[in-house]
Amino acid sequence: MEVQLQRRIVNGVAVLDVAGELDIYTSPKLKTAIQDLISEGHARLVVNLLKTTYLDSTALSVLTAALKQARENGGDLAVVYNQPQIEKIFSITGLHDVFPVFHAEGDAVNAARSWAKGSPKA
Repeated sequence: MEVQLQRRIVNGVAVLDVAGELDIYTSPKLKTAIQDLISEGHARLVVNLLKTTYLDSTALSVLTAALKQARENGGDLAVVYNQPQIEKIFSITGLHDVFPVFHAEGDAVNAARSWAKGSPKA
């Protein structure tokens, strides 16, 4: 299955909507999209995985590298999901303690707006 990515700016925060499967074949598209946003000056990022049906270790690697890059640029990267299978992957890997995790996009955007005030999650 192919992945669909859509970029939006919501209240000054870059939101990347991801629909479909993130795996070894589609994760490079995610990586490029996030790198493009950061290079354009959007260090406060929300990756919306609400329509993501699957993600593997390659996708987790891309997200982890993007988190580091966002933080190095004075921002942060939050993920939004509410599917049990994605929750399980983040929980098993311990990444739910590394990323700011939200179950609703609005909550993630509101948190990301505060990161501009110098308070990204450490």
